Amino acid sequence: MRSGALPSEACRLSAAQKGIWFAQQLAGELPITIAQYVEIFGELDIDLLEATSRVAAREFGSGFLRLVDHDGELYQLVDDSSDSGIPRIDFRAEDDPSVAAQQWMRSEFSTPIDLLHDALAVSAILRVGDRHYYWYSRVHHIALDGYGAMTLMQRIAELYSAAAAGVEAPPLRVLDLAQIVEIDAAYRNSDRFEADRRYWAERTSGLPEPASLAGRSAPVEAHPRVASAALSHDVASMLDSAATKHNSSAATVLVAALAGFLCRMTGRSDIVLSLPVSARTTAPLRRSGGMLANVVPLQLEVGADVTIGALIHSAKLELTGALRRQRYRREDICRDLGRDISRNRSFGPTLNIMPADREIRLGPHLGRLHVLTSGLVDDLFVNIYPSVGGTTTHIDFQANPSLYDDDILKCHHDRLLSFLDRFLSADAGSRVGDLDLLGPDERRNLLDRTGGPEHPATTLPQLLTTAAAHNRTAPAVTYEDHHLSYEQLDTASSQLARILIAEGIGTEDTVAIALPRSLEAILAIWATTKTGAAFLPIDPNYPKDRITHMLSDSRAALGVTTTEHATTLPEPLPWLLIDTPDLETRCTTMDSGPITDTDRLRPLHTTNTAYLLYTSGSTGTPKGVVVTHQGLANLAAEQHERFTITPDSRTLAVASPSFDASVFELLLAAGSGATMVIAPPTVFGGDELTQLLHTNHVTHAVITPAALATIDPTHLHTLHTVLSAGEACTPDLPTRWATPPTPPPPTHPAASSTATAPPKQP
Repeated sequence: MRSGALPSEACRLSAAQKGIWFAQQLAGELPITIAQYVEIFGELDIDLLEATSRVAAREFGSGFLRLVDHDGELYQLVDDSSDSGIPRIDFRAEDDPSVAAQQWMRSEFSTPIDLLHDALAVSAILRVGDRHYYWYSRVHHIALDGYGAMTLMQRIAELYSAAAAGVEAPPLRVLDLAQIVEIDAAYRNSDRFEADRRYWAERTSGLPEPASLAGRSAPVEAHPRVASAALSHDVASMLDSAATKHNSSAATVLVAALAGFLCRMTGRSDIVLSLPVSARTTAPLRRSGGMLANVVPLQLEVGADVTIGALIHSAKLELTGALRRQRYRREDICRDLGRDISRNRSFGPTLNIMPADREIRLGPHLGRLHVLTSGLVDDLFVNIYPSVGGTTTHIDFQANPSLYDDDILKCHHDRLLSFLDRFLSADAGSRVGDLDLLGPDERRNLLDRTGGPEHPATTLPQLLTTAAAHNRTAPAVTYEDHHLSYEQLDTASSQLARILIAEGIGTEDTVAIALPRSLEAILAIWATTKTGAAFLPIDPNYPKDRITHMLSDSRAALGVTTTEHATTLPEPLPWLLIDTPDLETRCTTMDSGPITDTDRLRPLHTTNTAYLLYTSGSTGTPKGVVVTHQGLANLAAEQHERFTITPDSRTLAVASPSFDASVFELLLAAGSGATMVIAPPTVFGGDELTQLLHTNHVTHAVITPAALATIDPTHLHTLHTVLSAGEACTPDLPTRWATPPTPPPPTHPAASSTATAPPKQP
């Protein structure tokens, strides 16, 4: 910290610069920089380019910006005392000069920057051929934003071209940095600032969490993966036509199309995009340097029933409102929302409308601008390069490499371009939800496939009784110190099924089973399906209003639970308490023999409903999904063959009763006559689940990536098949679990292994 005299020309930082300073502290060693290069073919006068670069850097000030910490306050000033010229690096001796130059630039813009001591702006001339150059520039965002960097580069080119032609360059009237800070301060103390604050407070009330094609988050990265392509001439023509037809711009149509695409891909109707803006609302600001850029949210209600015309109109209104109020800082919006800006770097996928003119003329030579990085990437940047000079609009995806690999990113990019084609060719009255996401090739690759041989359709009770008949003394279910053999489970469930039938339950009725993971839950499922009714598994710990909705929407005829949960469950549905002495007595009086259509109130067919499940409701009201019996035999056979399950296998039941994975776990065991090991309701992962897997000699398990990451596989010698689903896996997880566990210590030759032995029956 410096406490000496402060240079008179020093001024404070703008609000935008303070935001970048704070963001850089959070980013650590990852520098928040803008890096780009101009590719030039021809004889370049490097001395002249260096001289004109120096002149323009002084005009703008940002090229020689230095930060000063004075008594705990940050200041900025223009200081060209350390100007050492532009480095010139010749890569022509390299095996591949262009690749070597790209690697050099990547390394340079990735190098950590000390904002108080290192140069904030750097340029270099990289020679990759006899008449082939890369004019590289990198600047920290605290000194210059992307708009300013492009304007500075254009000014250097203007000075170079004028000097090369031997004419005087036109004067440039720019604002100095102190004036930019004063303008910013005046805005923040104005009525306009308060009006903008009210606008954004209203627009962002209830702003949802960001939608993502990856479905998860990861730390920010400085080196994005890139997928890029230009629109075909036909699609580009349709884009122009759509803009004209809707009295809009191409950018507005692309905003609407991207929102529609994200809606279809994520199932979200509340799509929010992050929109980078220049925040340069006057001509003097637009021709000056400094850091003013901002990011604002664009919130669009899409939904499957929204028409294309309505969506484009909505995007037009949102863009107009956002651009009119683009000076209100992202940091202020997050503060007003009560969001932790360190955890919420963006409002959603970023749509970046790039400058229209990427051609840089240096005298007789026409160079092409290439953007290397615009800053750190948290999820996905969609960069739109408008058509210019006979080229068509170009769309780039820049993505966080921790969230997207090259193949997935290209797949998303190709799918967006195909979706855009259908979006533009459809009528304005067409619904977004009716647009096909899959192209012909993708549909053929994804859908025109067949699995193994088809198995005859079988009802769920037939599958269960077949498993019981295979080895009736084999263990079917184990829970803590309690066990049921297949014979015990089969006979007890038949007795309970007859009680349910006596209560009027039959085929196409629905029975709600409000039980946590337990022996009772499995017994209730077996009994319900034997009656021909569909079972609706409900986690009794769900909120009461959610359970009420599920019971009402499913029209459940009866509920099964225990006395522990009966008092918290909604009425007036009648609840059968299966742990009461009265019911136990009734069960003992019932016939324990097989249940057939003769016993059922109505015949059971494979086309009848086997069970109902409800979605999580994360995108709105939970929705019921009806599943018939028809495909269950194929699923059980596929599990048996693909995962090599035998009657000696011991499978884990750890899924929430309300999730479809619980049915997968049910068939995983019963489909092969294996033993189901039930995890207590309080066990989800960590040491407890690790210990349960170990002590119960589990061989097969389906575990979410989040839970799997908490388990140590080192000593799980019997666990040879692990399925992970429900969310994306981090790259390290499959690698860690693919490593064979540490072998157990050798035992005495006479000792027998119990790794796959079934538990003893009580």
